[in-house]
Amino acid sequence: MKKLLLLVMLTSVLGACNKQDEDLFIRQCGDYTVEMDFSDDGSYMNADINGDEVILERVISASGAKYSGVLNDTNIVMWGKGDEWTMLLDDDMIISCVAE
Repeated sequence: MKKLLLLVMLTSVLGACNKQDEDLFIRQCGDYTVEMDFSDDGSYMNADINGDEVILERVISASGAKYSGVLNDTNIVMWGKGDEWTMLLDDDMIISCVAE
């Protein structure tokens, strides 16, 4: 009985971990690996860029979703439409991103 209970608990925990992974999007943007996790309402993105974490806030965009913030004195913009994402660094370096 204890083994069955332990198995059920382990399955529940692993299921919760897999749920969190479903919400995580990973893109390779040039030399940068970007892990993106969005708030439920889409108002911000938690981004992990090569191990540095930053919160990017949603900003107005003519189309797609655009998030902006500052990481280590560098302006970061992530702009996406569908599955295509682009990262802008300091408004002058434009890097196309591909899905991992």
